[in-house]
Amino acid sequence: MEKKIKSLQACVVILAIALCACVYKISALDSRIEQLDYLLDRQYDRIMTDVNEIYQNVDEKLREEASLLSGMEAEYGEINLEDHTIDVTVKLLPKLISDDMTIQVSINGRNTELSRTGNNFTGTIPVDLYNMGEQMLMTIDTAAGTQTQYLSEIQVEYLWGNRIPSLYYSDISGQATFAEGKYTLNGHININCSPTVQTPDVKFESFVLVTELNGKQINKEDITEKVLNYEAYPNGVYWYDEYKMECEAVEGDELGIYLEATDSLGYLHRMLLHHWKVLDGATAEAVDGSEYIYDPNGNQIFP
Repeated sequence: MEKKIKSLQACVVILAIALCACVYKISALDSRIEQLDYLLDRQYDRIMTDVNEIYQNVDEKLREEASLLSGMEAEYGEINLEDHTIDVTVKLLPKLISDDMTIQVSINGRNTELSRTGNNFTGTIPVDLYNMGEQMLMTIDTAAGTQTQYLSEIQVEYLWGNRIPSLYYSDISGQATFAEGKYTLNGHININCSPTVQTPDVKFESFVLVTELNGKQINKEDITEKVLNYEAYPNGVYWYDEYKMECEAVEGDELGIYLEATDSLGYLHRMLLHHWKVLDGATAEAVDGSEYIYDPNGNQIFP
């Protein structure tokens, strides 16, 4: 009997060792499978990258073959503050040349005929600073007929993006309450502005918080020093601080807190940071992140 018990114990020990070995091997296999999955994923990503590059190269070659031009260049001028445009000077070299050839470019309802020097055609056309979707169109006229081509390689969309600063994303968040005829807000203000790349000297020069109740201004606070002296300035603008305010209100009132920032070109950038309205005794909040831009005369020029 005792020998049987010892034999069973030995079998149990052997089975336990075998089980541990199996668990170890299974764990090792799982690890190996994960490594293989990772390697396969990386190989797949490399293959897809290569395929995309092939497609891009083919598309580029097809565009080059279909293009009426063998060369094009573009230079960008300064911002014209009177009509909010940027002069774009283009230099075009057609593939086929004829003595009677004329070329003009058009965009935003403007047309410019290019002057010819040898086989090159050069000219300057104003492009709207806030042009959002229109491409420059080239028209070639000869005795044989008229040909047109959009110059998609010349960047004329969203020109303001790298030339004037933007409020980017800013808001006031926190807890808002309404009781006994008084609205109270306890939270934080976040001002996050993107810098310019192509015109680094164009920066925000002032920041003002404007509070409006039912469309009428009830408070105005200059926060320029607080923002500009913050450690993250001037590589963009980032300011984060506590914010508290209160005002008298009644049900149905609508309150908005706006950030107004003026850049060195004189453009005023305005963004709603906080919105509040009481309806049927409930507090409803929303933030509209849209940025509106006005010229020095107060005319809205974007959007």
